[in-house]
Amino acid sequence: MEKQIEVVLRGGKFKKMLTNQLAGIKEKYGLKRVEIEILYFLTRCGEHNTSKDVCQYLNMNKGHISQAVESLCEQGYLTAITDTDDRRYIHYTVTEKAKAFGEEMATLWGDIIQQLFEGIPEEELKVFEKVSEKIGENMNRIINE
Repeated sequence: MEKQIEVVLRGGKFKKMLTNQLAGIKEKYGLKRVEIEILYFLTRCGEHNTSKDVCQYLNMNKGHISQAVESLCEQGYLTAITDTDDRRYIHYTVTEKAKAFGEEMATLWGDIIQQLFEGIPEEELKVFEKVSEKIGENMNRIINE
């Protein structure tokens, strides 16, 4: 049991599966994996659309985010808008070009989730969700200590 938990927490199999699942999207849109993750986040994030928000959600290096966001702007997927109250902040909004990508990713992500949780009863999924939240809280506490 302990070994399986370690495998899940390390995320290696998940990363490999996700890489395989994203291959078609990468090819179709000509995006790198980091660009896909950032762009998909920004299609769903609402007002939480600054580099800091992306960094916190995806737990990525600011340099990677900065380069990827710049590339996404150059490719026409994002627009950068300076905050009217504080010019240090830049908000990124998705363009029309990115909307089809967002819809396709939402469908793909839904399929991935359905496959991952196939055969797991609803009550077990609820327990998993609660346990995952507690693990996340513990991780945050350990990081901040």
